[in-house]
Amino acid sequence: MYPFAVYIGLNNLKPGYLAIILITFVLMRIFLVRTKLKKFPWLLPASILGVVAIMASAFTDSTIGFKLYPLAINFAMLMVFSYSYFKPPTVIETFARLSEKDLPPQAIKYTAKVTLVWCLFFIINGLVSLYTALFMSLDSWMIYNGFISYVMMGLLMLVEYLVRLKVKKQQLLLSTDRPQTPESSNRNE
Repeated sequence: MYPFAVYIGLNNLKPGYLAIILITFVLMRIFLVRTKLKKFPWLLPASILGVVAIMASAFTDSTIGFKLYPLAINFAMLMVFSYSYFKPPTVIETFARLSEKDLPPQAIKYTAKVTLVWCLFFIINGLVSLYTALFMSLDSWMIYNGFISYVMMGLLMLVEYLVRLKVKKQQLLLSTDRPQTPESSNRNE
């Protein structure tokens, strides 16, 4: 909703007034989800970077800070996902464990790969967002950051879900095709 709020706000308010309203909403969001910040580790750094970007617009009386907010969110998410890749568990593994407590080693490797895919997405999306902020009209910026980027995110989620189903099916087939050894048949009894 942020890009739409900025678009409507900039067409009706001075940047300083819009900045106050948007910062209030960002702070309210942090307050309302404060008990879930551990589940969403990117929310606090993203919000801080976003507030800094919004304040830049308020102090310069320009639109650039407002338009850089999506870049700040992408950057914060990239940092959190990247950090989790090097200091596991990854963000994706943490999400996976919400529905499946005991992940096999193959699944943990898979979640690490998915984390890298999301990092690549945040880099590409952030660069396009930066381009729209610096070189495109407010209309184009709003369409990309308020619609197209979310469609791309949804497509990535869909593709990942379909790949995950295929990988799970392959793992299931591999586990059922293995010959039963006396040790494994004893475990099954």
